[in-house]
Amino acid sequence: MVELCDVVLVDVQALIRVFDETDGAVNLVSVKETGFNRLVSRIGFLKASAEEVPYVDVDEVRKSCCVVVTGGEEGCTVYWKDGEVRMPTFSSVQVDPTGAGDSFLGGLVAGLVEGLAVPDAAVLGNFFGSLTVEQIRLPDFDVRLMQVGFLVALHWVLRFIVVVHHYE
Repeated sequence: MVELCDVVLVDVQALIRVFDETDGAVNLVSVKETGFNRLVSRIGFLKASAEEVPYVDVDEVRKSCCVVVTGGEEGCTVYWKDGEVRMPTFSSVQVDPTGAGDSFLGGLVAGLVEGLAVPDAAVLGNFFGSLTVEQIRLPDFDVRLMQVGFLVALHWVLRFIVVVHHYE
């Protein structure tokens, strides 16, 4: 995949999960302990949840790719070689967190494909993650939600520009 794609986005859970051969339990191991560690420098974005990030050396990985750490109600933090930024989440009533990380990643990817800057794409990811936790089982999205999501991300960007301009 790395050779076929311009940019590769990876959810770290695919790299750090191992199955116990005796009881089938899922355990997490450090990325450095896996065969995937050598591929990290070829990844564009690595997404990890707050629970998974202890298995990732963020300070090392951010030297070669963008790391996005989701934190549920705390929003997410985007790390890159020379900096980091915390992006707020959206107010929601959590019913079931299943799939929130996948929805976040889908929103992030959609934002990047549409040309949003990484922090703004992360806002879109937060938007879809917040919608997902309010539903049971698979999230039920329609095309209008993507349009609303882009408007929300655009509103956030414009509000941020106004605040920054005000303080300059």
